[in-house]
Amino acid sequence: MPRTIRRSAINKLIEKYEKVLDWITSGILATLLLIVLAQIVSRYVFNNSLSWTEEAARYLMIWGVLLGVSLSYLNGYLISIETFVNRFPAYVRRVVRVVNRLLSLFFTGLLTAYGVNLCILGTQMEAPSLEISYVWIYLAVPVGAGLLFVLFLIHPLKK
Repeated sequence: MPRTIRRSAINKLIEKYEKVLDWITSGILATLLLIVLAQIVSRYVFNNSLSWTEEAARYLMIWGVLLGVSLSYLNGYLISIETFVNRFPAYVRRVVRVVNRLLSLFFTGLLTAYGVNLCILGTQMEAPSLEISYVWIYLAVPVGAGLLFVLFLIHPLKK
């Protein structure tokens, strides 16, 4: 298969992934907003606080951030300080980008592995208010890091 066809297929896959991730993170944000709004109304209007909203909002925030970082990467929103690197010749900048990509792969791979271990530990615990296994909460770490790892593998380096 020619390289351009493979690259085109990868780009289409990345675009579909980005759309799905956009819908998921938007859903998480909307749910988070509704939960916090429910807490505000129940506390200040009915003078009765809901016990589960703070915990649910916290866990949704974790999922939203760890999934949203992939979306931020795809859209070029992650912080990058290139002032120093841009002073070097093109081949040095290319080497720096490759080293940066390798370090990013190492870090996200390590985070994925530790996230799996965290999930194993989470099987023995339960969230107090929501009464769900911590596995569902901790799963955000290996899922978010694993998705970012895959993106680092298949997304082309900037020119």
